[in-house]
Amino acid sequence: MNRREFLEKSSLLLAGLGTSSVLHPAILKALAIEPAALSTFYDAEHVVILMQENRSFDHAFGALKGVRGFLDQRAFIKEDGHSVFFQKNDAGKYAAPARLDLRNTKSTWMSSLPHSWSDQQKALNKGKYDQWLQFKASGNKDYKNIPLTLGYYNREDLPFYYQLADAFTIFDQYFCSSLTGTTPNRLFHWSGTLREQQNGKVKANVYNENIDYDKARQAHWKSFPEILEEQNVSWKIYQNEISLPKGMSGEQEAWLSNFTDNPIEWFSKFNVKFSKGYHQNIPNIIAYLKDEVIKNPDQKKRLETLISELEEDQIKYAPEKYAQLSQHEKNLHEKAFTTNTNDPDYWNVEIGKDESGERLVVPKGDVLFQFRKDVEDKNLPLVSWLVAPEHFSDHPGSPWYGAWYISEVLNILTKDPETWKKTIFIINYDENDGYFDHVLPFSPPMNPSQPVDMNSKEGVEYVDKSQEYMSAPSLKDHERIEGTVGLGYRVPMIIASPWTKGGFVNSEVSDHTSVLQFLEKFIRKKYSKDVKVDHISDWRRAICGDLTSAFNSSNTKAPKMDYLDQKDYAKTINAAKSKPVPDLTWYTENEINGRLLDIQERGIKPSNPLPYDFHVNLDNGKIKMTNLKEAGVPLLIYDRTQFGSGDYHFSYALYSKQELSHPVNPGKYDHEVFGPNGFFRKFSGSKTPEIDVQLMNRGLKNEVEFIFKKKKGNPTVILEDQYEKSKKTISLHHPEEKITVDLNKNKGWYDFKIILDDHIWHFAGRIETGKVSISDPHWA
Repeated sequence: MNRREFLEKSSLLLAGLGTSSVLHPAILKALAIEPAALSTFYDAEHVVILMQENRSFDHAFGALKGVRGFLDQRAFIKEDGHSVFFQKNDAGKYAAPARLDLRNTKSTWMSSLPHSWSDQQKALNKGKYDQWLQFKASGNKDYKNIPLTLGYYNREDLPFYYQLADAFTIFDQYFCSSLTGTTPNRLFHWSGTLREQQNGKVKANVYNENIDYDKARQAHWKSFPEILEEQNVSWKIYQNEISLPKGMSGEQEAWLSNFTDNPIEWFSKFNVKFSKGYHQNIPNIIAYLKDEVIKNPDQKKRLETLISELEEDQIKYAPEKYAQLSQHEKNLHEKAFTTNTNDPDYWNVEIGKDESGERLVVPKGDVLFQFRKDVEDKNLPLVSWLVAPEHFSDHPGSPWYGAWYISEVLNILTKDPETWKKTIFIINYDENDGYFDHVLPFSPPMNPSQPVDMNSKEGVEYVDKSQEYMSAPSLKDHERIEGTVGLGYRVPMIIASPWTKGGFVNSEVSDHTSVLQFLEKFIRKKYSKDVKVDHISDWRRAICGDLTSAFNSSNTKAPKMDYLDQKDYAKTINAAKSKPVPDLTWYTENEINGRLLDIQERGIKPSNPLPYDFHVNLDNGKIKMTNLKEAGVPLLIYDRTQFGSGDYHFSYALYSKQELSHPVNPGKYDHEVFGPNGFFRKFSGSKTPEIDVQLMNRGLKNEVEFIFKKKKGNPTVILEDQYEKSKKTISLHHPEEKITVDLNKNKGWYDFKIILDDHIWHFAGRIETGKVSISDPHWA
């Protein structure tokens, strides 16, 4: 290719990023297409799902207006008395979230951070949430002392993503499914679990290497695509090429294969090894392994086992054997491994230089070839999964090229407006990599009121040394690290569709199984077909939503949006290779006292109504928790007087219309309760209080009611309104008194403190009326 043609081709690496103050064309076109009159999301005919790689919510969107990001007034306070945003290293130095600056530093070329089961659990530190710097440091010795885990990007860095969030609906309570890495979270995404059976007796596959192509490590439980096939529901998984070794070079793999991001390759029922090219590459793999035996005699037994399996594969997966499969098996194989074989260049890359003289590689073919063709030919199935090549996946091991891939998917889906009118496009990320997120992840019950049998069905959400599989001698030491399976840390999630326009934020607790729960509900309602995933645990079904709260009526209009001027954003990501590393600051403890994180855009977003209605109050020496609705409510309780003893962190699940209580020790007490969408309670004092204070929701009204019950005397309390910055004195003369507070001004949000001597009752959250509200007014 000549220089002009190559630069035109390479512009695809910039096309998705956004380089001006105008709305990105792909987003603009999607916004301009109105849904059919009176239609709802149940009228959709296509659900397209793209799971990208390894970014935490704060890392990508903590600076976006109207979401629970860096302006969060109710962020957890660590044991050292400082906000969770200020992490401390072993030398006593503190680091805070700091912008990485994609254009002027080489941050996007500095690879990923640790993100496996062991370091994810250790960063959490049994709920103390204070070991991110210790366990999320870069493995590159040149970057090890830079607090990259707290690095974030803003609108100037990621204009396309911020515009996408402002145009459609972003989730700010969407958690990855497990406190670990890629494969386990993708297993949840495609099958609802990471265990062969739904109990604690069998191994929890919490490490990437637990599931693989090897016969002993394949997955044998039923995946969601199998359920769809059984119910005759159309589906496909699109990728340019799969990851089964076929002879690609490393550079080809990075640009052209699916980065092992389609875990269905490891499910035995799909017979991935019948894929074109694998059989003819087996002799090359065997030759390589035989050389490795000579070089590494200590690995001889393991390598010879692999060679033996490959020799079996030569017989079992000979091309002529494919014809012996049933039609059902062929369907599973062909739909799961839809590739771009009809594009003659789907294995080819082009190599040249960009305008700065940097080496630049681009795919020669169209990495969305078959998806594009199926859309154009009106053959797009009901459910489609897209799997991007590594360099388009947003994995921190690659630069931020994923914006092009997403924008091109939008271009394909909106080319014919009639297609977009019937499409729901779900974009999420599998896990957080090593990047910090400040919101405490909810976990399955570990509390005095909900005992768990670790080996029963209840034990499926835990990794515990008392579980039967832990006694297996083959288990490695790092696989014996205990912890709850999930939820993991928050990750980005956006739904783009004609019914999610308007720049909404959705704050219902969700995870990767929520996508499956959405498809279950959608298909049951639309086609009366049962595609229920039995592997999703009762706990996840209770506390993780099904995404339907994100969809608005079809007449929702997108608001006018103003964007930061990006005209100087003309330098390519490629040029950032030669930039300096980001200069992230370390602080002393004195320097962070009173320091504000004024790094998030001010402003609020419209916010979807949520299915919550629950009370949490201190009553007669107990924290009483009552759920008034069907949707389950996850809660975390911290006893700050017990940080030294170990009994300080308790997780609860308030199931449908359930009431539970948590004991409060007599004498000095200091308890905090964290729930969905910024829900917060704090009850503290030096001794048992002489009054009880309860806050109750007032039905479907934007009101709360305080109930004061005095035990003796005529105490006077102070009521502080944290939103209005006002104080009010209330004298209590009767055994029980009630005060109603109107919350219309702040659309149902409240943040009150009741103070009596050294007793504090802090109540914060949002009343759900079933109507559209706003995000937290603290961020306005």
